[in-house]
Amino acid sequence: MIQLLRVMGSKEKTLRLLLRPFFVATILLVPIAAQAQSGSPFDSGFTSLQNLFTGTIAKVASLIAIVIGGYQFAHGEPGAKKSLAGVAAGTGIAVLATNVLSWLWGA
Repeated sequence: MIQLLRVMGSKEKTLRLLLRPFFVATILLVPIAAQAQSGSPFDSGFTSLQNLFTGTIAKVASLIAIVIGGYQFAHGEPGAKKSLAGVAAGTGIAVLATNVLSWLWGA
């Protein structure tokens, strides 16, 4: 029984000696791989939201507002010209918001 424990002990020591370089390499390489990622992990999600709100949703909402403003103007509603001017300004701001941000702050 004692010989069996000695054999097992020597195998464990050998295994530890063989695995030690692997663990050292892992400890050294994992931080390097983690720093290789560019930016924050939230960047892709926020970029998707930015593209959604300044792209698809902004264009659809602008189209709906233009149609409603056009009906108001066609039926002679008071203030229709003012609301259409607001729609035009709001559409420009919503659709071109990313261009305005890059123009202002270079982002």
